[in-house]
Amino acid sequence: MPRVRWGIKASDVNEFDRNSQYRPYDGPIPSNGVYQFQVKVLRYAAGTKDKFPQLRIGLELVPRSGRKDERKYAGYFIMTFPPVSEKTAFRYVPFLDAIGVSGEEFERSTVTDAEGNITKIGKWRNDGEEIILAEIKDGADQHGNARKEIGWMGFIPEGDDEGDEEIAEEDYEEEEDYEEEDGF
Repeated sequence: MPRVRWGIKASDVNEFDRNSQYRPYDGPIPSNGVYQFQVKVLRYAAGTKDKFPQLRIGLELVPRSGRKDERKYAGYFIMTFPPVSEKTAFRYVPFLDAIGVSGEEFERSTVTDAEGNITKIGKWRNDGEEIILAEIKDGADQHGNARKEIGWMGFIPEGDDEGDEEIAEEDYEEEEDYEEEDGF
């Protein structure tokens, strides 16, 4: 029987970083409120004659240190798609503030890779480790079906115990039932 030639090496499969893939989240849906998130996805989507350009932001919930009530939501993943225009600044400027990017940097120094992933904006580098605060609220999709969506986004104020950037390892070790997972 003929053999298939895939055009790859065995090492492409064997050495693939399996932890880099998103896994479906199967935990409970968080209640409305403000949570700490890690920026996992940040993409540019070009505008068309009918649509504004867009930021595509994927956020993974990271329980705050000392907030045992948030542990069960660890790994919850949500996307938000703020359009970028003069009239929609209220949607994307809070995110830029949260990651410390100025208007000049955003306008002139946003760099993407070939797939549209934003790799840097000015001095800010997208290392996948950025922590911000964001509000989860009730919303509806284009067909009127209920869903969760991101409302407000912001930064973690210096010295704010509610928004502790440090992720306490012991928080994850105590509850083995809730694995940290990603998912779209």
